[in-house]
Amino acid sequence: MNTDDAVAAIRTFATATLSEATAQPCDLPPDVGCMVPGAQMAGPAFTVRCPLGDNTAVTRALDEAPAGCVVVIDCGGPPRTALWGENATFASQNRGVAGCVTNGMIRDIDAIRAAKFPVFAAGLSLRGSTKGQRGEIGCDLVIGDITIRPGDIVRGDADGVVVIPAAEVESVIAVAEEKRRDEDSRNARIKAGEPLAQILATSGNRT
Repeated sequence: MNTDDAVAAIRTFATATLSEATAQPCDLPPDVGCMVPGAQMAGPAFTVRCPLGDNTAVTRALDEAPAGCVVVIDCGGPPRTALWGENATFASQNRGVAGCVTNGMIRDIDAIRAAKFPVFAAGLSLRGSTKGQRGEIGCDLVIGDITIRPGDIVRGDADGVVVIPAAEVESVIAVAEEKRRDEDSRNARIKAGEPLAQILATSGNRT
């Protein structure tokens, strides 16, 4: 399965379903949340590591990021400074970037929401970042307890963000399809009036 087909397939699943379809945890920490209501994204990871409080590497990355990718930025945690704002958003849209994920802060949220660009971040801070520290691009990252490698498939929706290792995409899709069929069956039984406890007892304990 090529990358475009993998992204198209992964996009059809909710993050909650994908999180249950992997052999190991794949969900980023819950404080990395959707900052643009209704925004969703899927694409291969284009990874960036920034020194705390400096976003020079982000600027460099946005001159290289390929169309369709998700820019994933690790700054070591949420500093007081914002690593992403309206300039980065507009530059990303011009390049056809699918979205941004960071464990740091962002700003210019009104402009980002007006642009309807998917951004998943730890929060908002109006303080600008410093410039001058090179950082890294195209490196392996660890956010929370999840490793993100360049080319892994990143999926984000209102529930959060999951990262599917590139080598496991086809098997995860197969399991996710089975889980979605089970979910559809349970929902149909609920709508038909069957007691939830009875449904869960016969199909696995899931809400």
